[in-house]
Amino acid sequence: MQLSLVFFLALFSTSGAVSAQVEKSYQISTEDYPPYNYYNSKTKAIVGLATNKVRRAMEKSGVEYQIRLYPWLRAYNRALSAPRHCVYSTARTPDREALFHWIGPLVTVEWALFAKKGTPAASIQKLEEARQFVIGGLEGDASLSELKRQGFKTESVVTNWLNKDKLVGQRIQLWIDDPVYIDFEKQKGTEFFDYVKVVKIASVDLYLACNIKTPSAEIELLKKSVAASDSR
Repeated sequence: MQLSLVFFLALFSTSGAVSAQVEKSYQISTEDYPPYNYYNSKTKAIVGLATNKVRRAMEKSGVEYQIRLYPWLRAYNRALSAPRHCVYSTARTPDREALFHWIGPLVTVEWALFAKKGTPAASIQKLEEARQFVIGGLEGDASLSELKRQGFKTESVVTNWLNKDKLVGQRIQLWIDDPVYIDFEKQKGTEFFDYVKVVKIASVDLYLACNIKTPSAEIELLKKSVAASDSR
């Protein structure tokens, strides 16, 4: 009886330690968006410019973490689900501000409009001229959401590169995206098309966004870790 009681208490104590460890593990979601965050099939790892900063911050802070790749909306919604759930690379917008702790910025991207060469949309010179056309983008992405809020005609896809096919077939006439992303796809040999950047809309900082219920002390530690990696 005494031995059984000791065994039970030891098991209970061990289970509690495991639970605490799991509770403090960060679940980090991201999307396939090279060169900032993407899956490298050769190394079998999630890599990229933003990923490197996230990994350094987590390791410097000494917290356990996992990074998983999802379609953007799923990645974003996972970060809303529980404390210590985070998502990157995330644009910091007014409607998102109160939902997350913001760590970063990690990288800066450009929001720009692209058109297929030789089409009427290729001749526009300012954003207002785009109102006559349908603009494609990624479902849930801040850039497309902002254009939709301003009354532009928009269409969305759940996989970003599908916009290329829609633009080639003129199911959309403009595509909002980052030129660095498009150039990366071109450089790695992805099937491409003749396009032109017609309008730069903005330069935007992207962050690691962590669920608002994540302990503030841990967030401050992560912020310091990102800042330290930037200063090196």
